[in-house]
Amino acid sequence: MDAGKESVMLRAMGRAAASVFKTALIAAALSLAAPAGSGWAQQPVQDTGMSIAVVDVQGALRNSDAAKEIQSRINERRQAYQRQVTEEEKALRASEQDLQQERSTLEPEIYQQQLRAFRNRVADVQKSVQERRRALDQAFSTAMNLVRNELVSVIAEIADERGAKVVLFKDHIVIAEKSLDISDEALRRLNARLPSVPVELPPLD
Repeated sequence: MDAGKESVMLRAMGRAAASVFKTALIAAALSLAAPAGSGWAQQPVQDTGMSIAVVDVQGALRNSDAAKEIQSRINERRQAYQRQVTEEEKALRASEQDLQQERSTLEPEIYQQQLRAFRNRVADVQKSVQERRRALDQAFSTAMNLVRNELVSVIAEIADERGAKVVLFKDHIVIAEKSLDISDEALRRLNARLPSVPVELPPLD
């Protein structure tokens, strides 16, 4: 092969490697982990002559200080909501019993009015429970997105320092050298940079 053709091929290989690296980072930023059972075949990491790194994204997220704090605050608010719901359910049961006891003494029209009012109260409580659940889910997702974004930045930084052109998800790898695993370093840097994040919790009624 002459020098001109070899130079063209080397430049093409460089562009392909850069494209793979960018694609890997974009995929990490969007999802950070493929869902279980996605059908991706697990294959041993082979030497392709290209520097790679392996990271346990879900493990880093799960064990990060910020994520633990987020989960703790969400759980606390959920428990507070549950206490409120329990009291509301008690009040509804008491109202239902009163209505049943008074049924024989009420005019049919009055009874139907009170029954409709009771059912409206039940519907309002159910709607409130659903709204609280959605609000908590949204608060959790918003806060965790901040953690994910910072983790992507940390992974990209470590990959750049190591000259890694490709970063692979650890749960997609069967066998890999321990030296390729940047999970511990990624978690350490993530905790140092983002020990906590704000959690916009919905208010208690």
